[in-house]
Amino acid sequence: MEQLAEYFNETLGTEVKISQVREEELSSLPLAYANLYKLYATKIFNRKVLLVYVNEEFTTEKLRKQLEIIEQNMHLPCIAVFDTLESFTRARLIEKKIQFIVPGKQMFLPEFLIDLKEYGTKAKTIAPNMQPSAQLLLLYHLQIESLEGINFKEIADKLLYNGMTITRAAYYLHNVGLCEIQGTKEKYLHFKMEKRKLWEEAEPLMSTPVKEINYYNGFSPIEYFSGVCYANITALSNYTDINPDVVEYFAVRTGYVEQQLLGPNFKKSNHLEGNICIEDWKYNPAILKTDRNVDPLSLYLCFRESKN
Repeated sequence: MEQLAEYFNETLGTEVKISQVREEELSSLPLAYANLYKLYATKIFNRKVLLVYVNEEFTTEKLRKQLEIIEQNMHLPCIAVFDTLESFTRARLIEKKIQFIVPGKQMFLPEFLIDLKEYGTKAKTIAPNMQPSAQLLLLYHLQIESLEGINFKEIADKLLYNGMTITRAAYYLHNVGLCEIQGTKEKYLHFKMEKRKLWEEAEPLMSTPVKEINYYNGFSPIEYFSGVCYANITALSNYTDINPDVVEYFAVRTGYVEQQLLGPNFKKSNHLEGNICIEDWKYNPAILKTDRNVDPLSLYLCFRESKN
């Protein structure tokens, strides 16, 4: 691990300490995993992570699942460490978003926005679209309630996410410079920018929340289901003076239609015959809704790339 520590220092300009995880700390893991991998703990940019040393043959999908189980049991993000890797295997790991390091050759850490190629001299910053959980967190802070000084557990409860998802969202926002993470045992967010400036900085990283659109024939669900919000043209007509469409538009979280709405009086249709259009969103629109409408900033993101 000395070579890895030197690699961190040379490429990221940060000195790290790496220590092997003690056996008693591995009690939450399946016994086979504890025997299969050597686990090390370190901090990258003040964030604790697990380094999982892989010295056996593997398939990328099996490794992905095993790392996921380790993360869930140890409550820490995992980074696979290899002595060497074939270029094809590296491509497969990147395709599956598996974080990994080959000391001296390559470092792929998307959660830290780092992608250092072989023979590179500087870490390249990745600027992907904002994760749905991070987007929801920021839009909640901007429109519903300030999350300044609120610990991660409280934020998770407010947004109906688990703790690991909120931790990843918070570190994404931290790594792109939209907030700071403070605290030691109990982490919380600090926003240095005022809300208008924060929105201006964040908006280019955000994307439409709409994952899928489907049409249905049936009753208007807004009167009976709290998880449904007016969306699209219907919401826009409620916010402005434009006329609504004949079709009613709604937004729900992914899976809501199948769990709550489908039945004899609400059936799937098509865009020519349906009287209801439902957008499945990447995050839960009901958490941000204003009256019965999706929030204004998410609605803007839905229309931002529209040519109409």
